[in-house]
Amino acid sequence: MKVAIYSRKSKFTGKGESTQNQIELCKEYAIKHFSIDDFVVYEDEGFSGGNTDRPEYQRMLSDAKKKKFDTLICYRLDRISRNVLDFSNTIEMLQAYNISFVSIREQFDTSTPMGRAMMYISSVFAQLERETIAERIRDNMHQLARSGRWLGGITPTGFESVSYTYQDENLSKRKAYRLSPIPEELDLIRSIYYKYLELESLTKLESWSLESHVKTRNGNNFEKSTLKMILTNPVYAVADQLLYEYFESYGADMAGPKQEFDGYHGLMVFNKHDEKKKNKVMRKDKSEWIVAVGDHMGIIPSKDWIHVQNLIDANADKAPRAGTGNYGILTRLLRCTECGSKMRVSLKHNKSKGITHYYYKCLMKEQSRGSHCNIQNLNGIDTDQIVLGELKRLAFDESDLAKELGLKKKTIHTLKKVYELDRKHLEKELAKLETSIQNLTLQLAENQNSSASKYIIQQIESIDVHIVEIRKKLQDIDDENESSLIKQMNIEIIQELMKNFTENYDNLSFEEKRKMLNQIIDEITWDGNRIEINVFGYNRTSL
Repeated sequence: MKVAIYSRKSKFTGKGESTQNQIELCKEYAIKHFSIDDFVVYEDEGFSGGNTDRPEYQRMLSDAKKKKFDTLICYRLDRISRNVLDFSNTIEMLQAYNISFVSIREQFDTSTPMGRAMMYISSVFAQLERETIAERIRDNMHQLARSGRWLGGITPTGFESVSYTYQDENLSKRKAYRLSPIPEELDLIRSIYYKYLELESLTKLESWSLESHVKTRNGNNFEKSTLKMILTNPVYAVADQLLYEYFESYGADMAGPKQEFDGYHGLMVFNKHDEKKKNKVMRKDKSEWIVAVGDHMGIIPSKDWIHVQNLIDANADKAPRAGTGNYGILTRLLRCTECGSKMRVSLKHNKSKGITHYYYKCLMKEQSRGSHCNIQNLNGIDTDQIVLGELKRLAFDESDLAKELGLKKKTIHTLKKVYELDRKHLEKELAKLETSIQNLTLQLAENQNSSASKYIIQQIESIDVHIVEIRKKLQDIDDENESSLIKQMNIEIIQELMKNFTENYDNLSFEEKRKMLNQIIDEITWDGNRIEINVFGYNRTSL
């Protein structure tokens, strides 16, 4: 019988029910109760049981479907999953492949009907306990929300977090925080809201902020994402009955009664973001928000704040996407040297002639309407032809790039010969020194009690230092040799890419052409007068 063991722990630790302890306990149980031919172990450490997105767990399921084991053993039921549906699906899958399941802590064995029934009952209670804990956490969030306090995080522009003390129900002193206004920043927030209501576009709002030299509290230019974050933050809205009805219509969890929305204070909203998403902040649906009245003053009337939300929702699918379509094949490579911004393709249609013209335009120039950068645009068709023509020229055997790559290959070949000679010389020297050490060691053994022994030891130590130095030089030579081989391979890849470019480019789709150019070209820069192409970091060509 082949037995699989699955172990899991949410945190990396060697204490308590560590994955290694779980494995050992499962092995002991299996040896006592089964005739074992082999063990296969699946170990997920640092993964939650809340979902099945675990590498070893997924490998275990895959192996189960291939019948790589006959029985699956775990230390405890919740090691498999803390979710009843996931757990049930796993057990059903194991049964479909005639694989038994054993949990040694609960003493459940799916080979018996009673074991299956008891196991499901236990998993239901485990999830009930989790849901009870989650409900208690939600109740605590309600209580905190009703307090109007600031619970931490990045303080929104326009406010600072100020501490104060209060007495709890046991008359003990506690420390808490509230939002305190920063008048000049709140003035900026008002300007942003009302300018957006005027322009009705995040792109235009971004341009306005650049033209007006409006900066964030950190001294940076405002980007669309930052502006949108400000415009959708309920903290600025005046909490009145209209706003209560707005959030109630979305099914939000209202932490206080309607009469608390007094038309003066601002809002505190909790549970807005999905904490499970890694490296990306995901906003939850409004139906999951917990909405309460804060201690701070609201500054944007509810009708204006709601109007802004409706505009943002309506414009969500209208944002322009740079570099899309079959125009501007160089979009991802072009950069403006005047301000460092990328250059995007802009289209111009002539309806009467049915012709589409395109050109490359600095993104900063476009966003700031020329106030931060006013570099000349590039004719798209001409620029594409110039760059492609230059690449085809560079692909020829007699081109500057081909000569440079050939010269580098010769240099690498010469260096490899030098490395080989140096290595042979050092290896001979090393062999001599090691022989000397052996001879001196024999002399030391014969003269242990002689006064000469200390001189022999000094010689051994001196030679040993030299040996260490030679071994270090040999390692350096190996490293340099390996680096040379990598450089040689890179050059050969470049030569092959350039060959493929001339032979296949015209037959590729637009997206395939773009991918090939991204492999060949590091960067193309435009300074208003000349285009400079950086190919593989080896060649810079000005046109």
